[in-house]
Amino acid sequence: MIGRNAAARVAALAVVCGIAFAGAAEAQQKWKAQGLYGPNTVVHKEFQKFTERVKQVTRGALEIEALPVATIVPQAEALDAIKAGLLDAAAGTMAYQGGKEAAAAFWDLAGGYDNPLHLIMWYRQGGGHEIMNKIAAKWDAVFLGPIILGLESIPSKKPIRSVADFKGVKMRSPDGIPAEIFAKLGASVSVMPGTEVYTALDTGKIEATDWGTLSVNDEAGYNRIAPYAIYPGIHSLNAMDFVIRRSKWNALSAENKAAVTAAVDEWSLATWISQEQADRLAAAKRSPDTLVAWGEKEKAELRAVAAGVWEGWAKKSPLAKEIYESQVKFLKSIGKL
Repeated sequence: MIGRNAAARVAALAVVCGIAFAGAAEAQQKWKAQGLYGPNTVVHKEFQKFTERVKQVTRGALEIEALPVATIVPQAEALDAIKAGLLDAAAGTMAYQGGKEAAAAFWDLAGGYDNPLHLIMWYRQGGGHEIMNKIAAKWDAVFLGPIILGLESIPSKKPIRSVADFKGVKMRSPDGIPAEIFAKLGASVSVMPGTEVYTALDTGKIEATDWGTLSVNDEAGYNRIAPYAIYPGIHSLNAMDFVIRRSKWNALSAENKAAVTAAVDEWSLATWISQEQADRLAAAKRSPDTLVAWGEKEKAELRAVAAGVWEGWAKKSPLAKEIYESQVKFLKSIGKL
């Protein structure tokens, strides 16, 4: 006889190896899950593949409807919608919650990571999973894992080759830690929704923007107005968090919990690979002189400025202090700080 934890690991291994694991008899569940991207994007298509995989590995015990961004509520309200029962799950919610719980702002540690493997290492070995679940618990939700999107690029009208080159640049940024970092670098920061970015670039209201990966930005047409891009990205290792309403998660059998957890890991890897491929194809279509690669010295200078902003945010709540200390300890352990 094996213990419960061992049984769960066996179940997860079976799923990863492509074996449909028979779950315990349970009532069929149907979840509504909202994603972060539109219906025709690479990211949303991988989300749909994940839901198909879940139906397969749970033998129909769980069906998840993959909804595009803002189908039920604006993405900034998705966690509240989970708590209220309007959604059962969502991908890409934590980074919008910094005003309600400062710790959530550290999920995308601006200026911190420059390699997706490092984020996964922190999540698996540095205590990230446990801390993220403490944050999710504030919305009566369970955090299952990160869905890796890749390093974000910064489109700009003139090349930005160093920390000093940000000085005076009119730049769009999301609110919170990123906006504070860019302001400290000397940029003139405008906080605006993503729907306004193209027009703002076109009219000259901004000269650069914090948005998505190279392929996402080029697909949006930013390169037609802002031809330069920092690539590979240096300021944001973009990832979606996948969270589920606790009551829905608890209603699953142990076997199906293991199956869904393994499917999330598959989804993360598939999304990372798809996004990386799309970014490489986008880079290949560009003139090489429009792609600006930063060296380790320049990235270290950015990280030093960012660290001062992180320290300030760490004082905003006990959980913010915990996640800050955890990530700083990890970054030091791999020689990034």
